Amino acid sequence: MNQQKNSQFNMPKQSFSKRDQVFKWSIICVTSLVLVILAVLIGFIIFQSSPGFLGGEISIWDFLFTDEWNPDAGDYGIGGIILSTMMMLFISLLIAVPLTIFSSLFISEYLNNSTKKVVITTIQLLAGIPSVVFGLFAIDFIGPIYVAMGANSSYNMMTASTTLAFMALPTMITLSINAIEAVPDSYRFASVGLGISKERTTYKIVLKSAMPKIIGAIIMGMARIIGETMAVILIAGNSTSGLNTSDGFFGFIFSSIRTLSGTIGLEMLENGGSTHQSALYAIGLVLFFLVIIINLVVFGISKASTRKNVKHGKTNTKNYKYKNIETTGGIEDSRLSTLIRSVTDNRGYKKFESFIFNAFMICSVAIIMSFTIWVIGAVIVQGLIGFSFGAMVHIEGQKSGIFATIFVTLLLVITTIVIAIPLALFVAIYFNEYSNHKSRFTRVIKFSINILASTPSIVFGIFGLTMFIQIMGIPLSIMASALTMTMVILPSLIISFEDALWSVPNIYREAAYGMGMRKSKMVFLVVIPNAMPGLLTGTILSIARIVGESAPVYLTLGTVVRMPSEGFMSPGATLTTEIYMLVQEGSNAAAMKVAYQLSFITLLFILSLNALSAYAAKRFNPEFKKSSFDQIWMKNAENVLNFVKFKWLVRLSKKVWNRVKKWSTVFNFKHTKENIKKSKERKKVIKEIYKEVQDE
Repeated sequence: MNQQKNSQFNMPKQSFSKRDQVFKWSIICVTSLVLVILAVLIGFIIFQSSPGFLGGEISIWDFLFTDEWNPDAGDYGIGGIILSTMMMLFISLLIAVPLTIFSSLFISEYLNNSTKKVVITTIQLLAGIPSVVFGLFAIDFIGPIYVAMGANSSYNMMTASTTLAFMALPTMITLSINAIEAVPDSYRFASVGLGISKERTTYKIVLKSAMPKIIGAIIMGMARIIGETMAVILIAGNSTSGLNTSDGFFGFIFSSIRTLSGTIGLEMLENGGSTHQSALYAIGLVLFFLVIIINLVVFGISKASTRKNVKHGKTNTKNYKYKNIETTGGIEDSRLSTLIRSVTDNRGYKKFESFIFNAFMICSVAIIMSFTIWVIGAVIVQGLIGFSFGAMVHIEGQKSGIFATIFVTLLLVITTIVIAIPLALFVAIYFNEYSNHKSRFTRVIKFSINILASTPSIVFGIFGLTMFIQIMGIPLSIMASALTMTMVILPSLIISFEDALWSVPNIYREAAYGMGMRKSKMVFLVVIPNAMPGLLTGTILSIARIVGESAPVYLTLGTVVRMPSEGFMSPGATLTTEIYMLVQEGSNAAAMKVAYQLSFITLLFILSLNALSAYAAKRFNPEFKKSSFDQIWMKNAENVLNFVKFKWLVRLSKKVWNRVKKWSTVFNFKHTKENIKKSKERKKVIKEIYKEVQDE
């Protein structure tokens, strides 16, 4: 009887194990698709770029190290284009790196939670603005500033560098904040306990500890700058003559340039033959290898930081020899008090140092917040001023109007999400529930995802154009564009889903196993429902990415504004691609009004999606409490009333005034003079003591 019970108990257990094995290997197969995509992408680009080099039409040396790019004359040298790209990157980093470091430190170390949330949300809004909207804004607002400084036109390297610096800032700041907040609080407490000021603690202790990861964040921002295509095409000038070195410093920084990604975007659809096309694919290969190098550097910095932390965690057994002060006959009380004051009494210098540090941090945050409000406000105002209901139905020179671009955009979003979500979810499930994080397979997959996540979207665009349209025969359509956009958003979607599944407490899994659930059932009935806030947030942010993307959509969907009458096989133009076409081709006021109207609608989409993402995260939080409509209305009305009464401005003014009063002591010349005198006395005493110790 017992034998029969045991056999009856074991049989279902074996069947459950087989089902789990099938589910596990299905997930592993889907996860391997990431490696397949990366391998096919690299192999395909190498294959497409090889004919020109193997046939002898292009020399690898001349291609990389000469600066003559003239396909009509058979010249394919990208040395000047590479130099222009690197110079634009250098200037962008000169702007972005100080703003990143100072603002990240101020947000992490000085702001309270509510203010920090507002600032980070504002910076995230900057991340959601499409690149073509940045380009349109830069032409009308940033370019004229440089024209007033001596530039020949708004289309120059400084306009492009400044715009790209602010486009890369959200990524760099977000990762830097995470790095700074990961520094243990014990470092801060120990430093402040020794009498070191908060500002010096922030810069000498916290910043130094977080610097390896901050460098990684900056390098990730470099990938964003190098890979940008559409905004650069609109504002950099696109001259193939290279940097202007004959007109002095201002002529140099205001050069009209062309970048690597911009060259692909400008010439891929209108290439002059197989050799020209091969050279463009070779540029894509150069971009791809730059991305791989950037990821290897980030990986190396991360590993070095880990080893350093482990090394610091070990006990240092090295013996240091110190001279015993008592053997020198001791130090008089007057001298000892002078030495102590040398550290504790130098208040004027400390206040001045704190003033400088605080000024840099506050100015950095103010610049970023002001720029964000400037961009969003300018687009909204210009969009409302030029708003035309006629353009919603018909755009001059096109078959239809803005409504058609909205429908095409929505169909593209739906198709891409339907394809991408199952793939991303299966890969995320593998990483969280089945993988061994130390295994080589898992590390290779994660490294591949990081490479794909930082690959310029124009590279995916040329891959989709050739693979899905030229080889597979899919016409320029929503489906071809959706397949391409799936590869674009898949890496970031996997990372978001993995974080969401990881946030589910292990106790939930243990409880499910205790109830007799098999693993596959536990994943779908316990883990995924509890990870829903993060899953929804990742999905909504990916939708915002699809809406704002333009480079791969431009190459695979087309640019004609028309209603999607053939469904998913219809060509057309999205909101962002039509903005690009209007700015690129139209110089009249009517075209720019329509471009701003499209930008305004696109921005509303992005802002609405960000708000929906924040609401979804709160709504599906277990601690969320439903409120009645009246309660919500009263709360919002109270917030609006407080804003109108300028209570926030009064509080802010008081804080600023208190800080100014605190800093005013820095410029007290009487105290400064006394501190300088005491400092000279201390230096004299220290020299005397040092000389006595050396003599003995």
